[in-house]
Amino acid sequence: MKKQFNRMKQLANQTVGRAEKTEVLSEDLLQIERRLDTVRSVCHHSHKRLVACFQGQHGTDAEKRHKKLPLTALAQNMQEASTQLEDSLLGKMLETCGDAENQLALELSQHEVFVEKEIVDPLYGIAEVEIPNIQKQRKQLAKLVLDWDSVRARWNQAHKSSGTNFQGLPSKIDTLKEEMDEAGNKVEQCKDQLAADMYNFMAKEGEYGKFFVTISGRKNQPLGLPWKNT
Repeated sequence: MKKQFNRMKQLANQTVGRAEKTEVLSEDLLQIERRLDTVRSVCHHSHKRLVACFQGQHGTDAEKRHKKLPLTALAQNMQEASTQLEDSLLGKMLETCGDAENQLALELSQHEVFVEKEIVDPLYGIAEVEIPNIQKQRKQLAKLVLDWDSVRARWNQAHKSSGTNFQGLPSKIDTLKEEMDEAGNKVEQCKDQLAADMYNFMAKEGEYGKFFVTISGRKNQPLGLPWKNT
């Protein structure tokens, strides 16, 4: 509770300019931090738009999707109509068209499962898991830096008061020095881990880009046909 109070007090002092704010991240890491927000937004909206393109139920296997597709309903309607018309020319045409539409529905359901597994789910993982985990670490680092700044400010204040005859002051200074060193070590450890995770994420940017290459490398076909490699 005391640490939380000191943290809020330090933040208030920094906000009004009565205390300096320590920035422990390099300019490169600050740029990566800003880029993470952009990447997350891109992945989030791409995921949302791709899911909206699905005709089948998101999260189901190919067989269940196939049963719910509009193309499947059309195919069944044609096949039922063909039995009513028996061996007439129109009946045979409806049977052939119904079989073709059913095949299209099968291909579409398989395609949607592929897109979900290879593109949609990974994009969700980036936007809702990987980047938020890094941002959570960043918030933790900010708290640790506040703790560090707070104890350092109290240590400096104790030093300024060391000229007065304040009983127990040397002991207090030593205690604050230990707290300051411990807080500084926690900041360094958290910063190093955060930097490693940030650089590791950016190193995989080309890998993430392949998700969009997979989409652009396919073309939309008429009547709901799956995208096929060109």
